[in-house]
Amino acid sequence: MTGRGPSPSKRDIDIISRQMGGRHFDPAFIVGVARRCRWGASQVLRCFPLRKGFPFPTTFWLSCPWLARSLGTLESQGGVSSLEDFLLPRREGWRDFQLEHRILRLSLLSFEERRFLRLHRRHIWEVIRSGGVGGIRYVPASRPTVKCLHLQVASWLALGRHPGAEWLRDNIPDICCPDGRCLLNRADT
Repeated sequence: MTGRGPSPSKRDIDIISRQMGGRHFDPAFIVGVARRCRWGASQVLRCFPLRKGFPFPTTFWLSCPWLARSLGTLESQGGVSSLEDFLLPRREGWRDFQLEHRILRLSLLSFEERRFLRLHRRHIWEVIRSGGVGGIRYVPASRPTVKCLHLQVASWLALGRHPGAEWLRDNIPDICCPDGRCLLNRADT
């Protein structure tokens, strides 16, 4: 999955706006729906790497309020450090996954945008070029840093792979709401 791909439809934007239910989110930097749930609603969004001229670190944004809430609960139970522990012996896969994210983010920029940033906005170019999942900078000798489960699950669902996929499958029993509530306003879920 490279390039910007098809833009979200008006229906997608309407559903996404309801899913966000008041959370601060600018639909202008959505470049596509990366994954839909079984109900046809957007579950993961693909986002542009720049927002108002500055780096936006999240390539994949989890839009499903049901799944976001479920992951928040898992995070509060120590899910972030547990996933980091799981990734520790899988550093090579984690490194490769971070590299794939950097390449993907760069592919969302046009040739002209990449050239302009390299020549005139070197700092912004370096931030985009060096950030992996959620803008996290990969440091080879360090412990894997996850940041949050929402970013990891969004990337896993969008790309269909993740070095922690086994942990994610074991700890997230269902990735889709059971009854289509994801199509409703966030307050109604």
